[in-house]
Amino acid sequence: MTHAQYIAILNEVYTPLYRGVFAVMYGCGLRISEAVALRVEDVDGDAPALRVVGKGNKERLVPLSQGLLADLRLVWREHRAKPWLFPNKAGTHHIDADNVQRLFRTVRNDLGLSESLTPHSLRHGFAMRLFEQDMPAETIAMLMGHGNVKTTKQYLHLTEPVRDQVKKAAATFYVPLFD
Repeated sequence: MTHAQYIAILNEVYTPLYRGVFAVMYGCGLRISEAVALRVEDVDGDAPALRVVGKGNKERLVPLSQGLLADLRLVWREHRAKPWLFPNKAGTHHIDADNVQRLFRTVRNDLGLSESLTPHSLRHGFAMRLFEQDMPAETIAMLMGHGNVKTTKQYLHLTEPVRDQVKKAAATFYVPLFD
């Protein structure tokens, strides 16, 4: 997922709760199940970081930008339904991941974006943005909750900026075959 696609999708979501879920998935690389199940106590405003419980009940800390932290605080002020950061309408449980998927699909289709984009693409986008900023794959793996860096490397396709760098570098040692 490109950053422009993320912005386009976010601009079509008007409910703060769902905007918050999408933002946390993209801004912290969370799986949909991890994002919807966040509790208010999982947000460490001092660090700032999120305590995320992932697959196999593995826990990890993910840094949280000041901007995203401020937005999550606004979402929280909208409902104040402890313990969930993203509660259902009744406030009795977290929002349903299926509802998040349905909304994502609707917005994606309304925008005419590829059907290959899924909520999980938000997570891929996080990894790609870090990779584009020269973050080591091992660090990205740790942030994503991957036990093996090989899993992370599946996300790290050649991006446009990297492709351009490769072309530029290759041009420096190209030897013409014909004069």
